Amino acid sequence: MNELAIKARIAQLQSQGKVAEPHTWISATSMTKNGKKYTYYRLLKGFRVKSQKNGEQSQNKKLKTKMVQYLGSPNSEAYKEMVKAIARRNEIQRLLKKLETLEKQVNADKSKRKRKPRQPVLTTLVMELMAKVENLQDEINSVKLDLRQKKAGKYIRKLS
Repeated sequence: MNELAIKARIAQLQSQGKVAEPHTWISATSMTKNGKKYTYYRLLKGFRVKSQKNGEQSQNKKLKTKMVQYLGSPNSEAYKEMVKAIARRNEIQRLLKKLETLEKQVNADKSKRKRKPRQPVLTTLVMELMAKVENLQDEINSVKLDLRQKKAGKYIRKLS
């Protein structure tokens, strides 16, 4: 799945109906009334307490819960809608993780691509420098040869 397809699927899921908030789930509560057992459902939201009343950090790592909505029985419309909303939320979260992974991969590929063109430029630069050094060495050798010839010419003139 490519990036556009993932974004389109997320938009489609959001347009299908309500999307449950993060850190929410459906909890069952059982009651016995007149010898019959009844099970009711409610939507809970979890959160962590950041600090205590005196401002110190809480050492309690437990998740606190709060009832957000009463959903009723499994046959109720509110329960059915919330099950669908949670399923949409979970699918969207899965797609967002996939999208994040794709974006990381694309960014990694881009950084690799940026480095590749530098190598030929450096290689070309090194080759040009080597050619210049060779030219300079040739010039130095020719200057040395000229100097030797001039010295030899002066030496020959002195002898004659």
